[in-house]
Amino acid sequence: MSNPISPRHPTFRRDRMRRFDRAAADLNVPLLVFAIGLAALDVTFLFSQQLIDRLPQVTRVVDVERPAAPPGQSDSAIPR
Repeated sequence: MSNPISPRHPTFRRDRMRRFDRAAADLNVPLLVFAIGLAALDVTFLFSQQLIDRLPQVTRVVDVERPAAPPGQSDSAIPR
């Protein structure tokens, strides 16, 4: 039984490897740009985490409206 991968011509393998090499060379540029972008994102995230850890704690103050007094009661009768 013959092997379907082995070529009949000896130059077939060499040509195939050249095509793969060209495709890999063309693909290296976008992969490099993608890797640099991910590295920049990672550094930005680490920097922001360090910055957030150094910020002072913030106390939230919420202004809650008091309910309106029912007719016949003064504002001083409503508990705060």
